[in-house]
Amino acid sequence: MLKNFLLFTTKTCPKCPEVKRFMEETGLEGVFVDASTPEGLDEARKYSVAQVPTVIFFDENGKTIGKANNVDEIKEIMNKT
Repeated sequence: MLKNFLLFTTKTCPKCPEVKRFMEETGLEGVFVDASTPEGLDEARKYSVAQVPTVIFFDENGKTIGKANNVDEIKEIMNKT
């Protein structure tokens, strides 16, 4: 079951606003990470994030249960869990 998420974005990413807006409307608890900052880049490396936007979904135990890079992929993961 989906518990929360991390969303990696940058200020210059043209696709990030749509994904960020969608995730804000899901009602899921989540953290938005600016991958263009040193701290955000470290966090992105920790999760092997190679592109933005990337959403990483976690279960109630903190285990990664999916990664998505666009709204269609997000919906697919959310419908499976």
